[in-house]
Amino acid sequence: MRAPLLAILILLGAPGPAPAQTRARAVASALAEEDWFSSVYSAGGLEVRADGRVFTLFALLNRLGYDAGSRYREHPVPAYRYGPARTRVREALVTASPVVLADAQAFFDAHPVPVEDYLARLLAGPQASEAARRLDGLETLLARVEAEWPVAALRAETLDLYRAEQRAWLPLLDAPLQQAARLLGLPEGKPALEVVVNLLDAEGSIRRVEAGRGWVLVVGPATRRPEMEPVVREFARSVLSSRMGARLESRWTGGVGTLREARGAGAAEATVGEYGVALLSRALALRATDAQEAAYEAAGRQGYFGLKALARSFEDSRPVDAWALDGLSRVRPGPAHRK
Repeated sequence: MRAPLLAILILLGAPGPAPAQTRARAVASALAEEDWFSSVYSAGGLEVRADGRVFTLFALLNRLGYDAGSRYREHPVPAYRYGPARTRVREALVTASPVVLADAQAFFDAHPVPVEDYLARLLAGPQASEAARRLDGLETLLARVEAEWPVAALRAETLDLYRAEQRAWLPLLDAPLQQAARLLGLPEGKPALEVVVNLLDAEGSIRRVEAGRGWVLVVGPATRRPEMEPVVREFARSVLSSRMGARLESRWTGGVGTLREARGAGAAEATVGEYGVALLSRALALRATDAQEAAYEAAGRQGYFGLKALARSFEDSRPVDAWALDGLSRVRPGPAHRK
């Protein structure tokens, strides 16, 4: 990376018609662009980075109407709160080229799949899902966005905000994720996990991308400070879904009735297998982050029952696969948790 950049700086410093101020801005932009792709690492070696492709994709999505965020007003028209990076990007792209917008709308009309598939296309490489591999033309579309919109300049403007967010994660990641790996019986460093910070998404969002070698978690901006429980929960869900989802779907006695009660209380999962994995993942995450009793009670009110007992079960000397069905069979919706 340094050699190409040095060549750019030499060229920018050569005599020519460009004013010194213009050359200085170009030098600063080149330096910021290089820094953008640099990673930072936790003490335990976990990579936390930004990704230029994710930035470009979400700049485009925001310009096309992706408004998800923290709602601070309901009436007469809903209004949402965004962080400074996302606000700056949205404001700067109001006058973006309408030709690119029309082409993007046509592409999304032809490929109406979840944004996680778009992220997988960009981040997972050859191991991307089949749906992601069908998104041929995405890279060409994003290259046009880069060429015709001021995306590189916006990355440079928001670099300090991204760096601050990356560093805020560093002291929080290692202990709970190492604890989660221990409770799941995983070998050290497996599966591989990296965190990509995306300040152009909704506050508190977490999007999981399977990358063959492990998982990439794309995290949105923190509301006040990063929260580890949702990250550990998503990590555990990644592991347990592949290991146990199908078995829980077919063998959890009483799962259908429990899921019905849970959905009435607000749980989002649609199948018995998904709900069983969600219970185990939440219980493990609360345990690994040393959550207070109030967190268990709040989860119960949202339809995630029996987490305290399940959390204790993770200290069983047997692997989770051996006791999960027995543990879930004892889950009962508590009267206090019903709506």
